Amino acid sequence: METEKKGANKLTVNIILDVDTGVDDAFAILYATRNPEITVLGITCVDGNTSLKNVCQNTLQVLDMAGASSIPVAAGANEPLMGTAGDLGDASQVHGGDGLAGLSNLSSGRLRALAAERRSSSESLVPRRPASQ
Repeated sequence: METEKKGANKLTVNIILDVDTGVDDAFAILYATRNPEITVLGITCVDGNTSLKNVCQNTLQVLDMAGASSIPVAAGANEPLMGTAGDLGDASQVHGGDGLAGLSNLSSGRLRALAAERRSSSESLVPRRPASQ
């Protein structure tokens, strides 16, 4: 974890969040973006609590509400890396159909740009198992 000095004797932690933005991750994003001791370098989104499209939309909406719309967002896996989506299902019974208990209402040009970037991107993150496995 990288830290840097920010102001007089203040250390900040640089982080990248990996989310499946439902209600729980919305609070985590709000906390991280509003905490002066944390610098969010970017956010990656994956299918989980709701669909990847909803997760990206929810993440962008939460960032806009937090006044942190300059933080880069990348769409990642739209299905589990192991198993199948049918095995795991989603968490709509907890987070609602949109992942934010029905509060999602963003129709942003930023979401359309993110979708276009995802289609044209050849970069990917490669998951690694911990060395102990």
